[in-house]
Amino acid sequence: MRVANRVLIVDDDEKMRKLVREYLEGYGFQVAAIPDGLSILRTIREETPDIVILDIMLPVKDGLDVLKEIRSEHSLPVIMLTAKGEDADRIVGLELGADDYVPKPFNPRELLARIKAVTRRVSFQGPGKPLEKEVASQGVQRQLKAILSADVKGYSLLMAENEMGTIQTLNVYRDLIGSLVRSHLGRVVDSPGDNLLAEFGSVVHAVECAVEVQRNLGFRNKDLPEKSRMEYRIGVNLGDVVIDEGRLYGDGVNIAARIEKLAEAGDVAISGTVFDEVQNKLALTYEYMGEHAVKNIPKPIRVYRIRV
Repeated sequence: MRVANRVLIVDDDEKMRKLVREYLEGYGFQVAAIPDGLSILRTIREETPDIVILDIMLPVKDGLDVLKEIRSEHSLPVIMLTAKGEDADRIVGLELGADDYVPKPFNPRELLARIKAVTRRVSFQGPGKPLEKEVASQGVQRQLKAILSADVKGYSLLMAENEMGTIQTLNVYRDLIGSLVRSHLGRVVDSPGDNLLAEFGSVVHAVECAVEVQRNLGFRNKDLPEKSRMEYRIGVNLGDVVIDEGRLYGDGVNIAARIEKLAEAGDVAISGTVFDEVQNKLALTYEYMGEHAVKNIPKPIRVYRIRV
């Protein structure tokens, strides 16, 4: 197997970049370094690295989002660097496609050893070469997923009264929700405006995430004037979805969005399929809201409220 000798470091810590660069160059590596992952795909095309050393705590776009972007087009090995050493962070990174995980602070010699080990065991197509069409895109698939849909109650009014303040709060809350989704092994699929859509392989994780989101936002809202509080409604559904190039479609998604509208601000609404799965697994308070006929769904849906 060809030895990897071109390394791309993505880390906002200038001292760390310099340290790793100098150490690896001393062993004959060609090293490129950038402070963020905003143009990661372009950089990979230009630098054609054999392996990427990626920090998880990056400005603007965090390392997990950068990793997903890399994996959308490339199969080259990625080693995550992070000051976060919790199990959840390592698991999320590895499940998203990282090949190894090195917590900071670390010995540069250990990083070198891990680069060599990853190179030996990971079969890759060449320096920075994109995945073949059939690998990068598996085509349209159907899967059973837990879907979390969230939006802000009264968002238009908040914008009308304080546009800049609302946008700032929205960005902070959206980052917090994204972080909690990842920590519960989910994926944010889309987040246009005040809406957010996420998918989970486990319905238990989805509900736990929804409850934790509402609890965290509730604490944060207490510190804001009442007129400026940003309260989310969240709906969770378990159902069949169509996956096409990373985006989700189908009734499984539509039902989550419909029952989200039935939730009170600060609460979580779940479908009957979710309730059947979690009622004996999560010690929460469930309130039956009856069957609801919702737009474009042929049959009424059982809906339950979780009061947070």
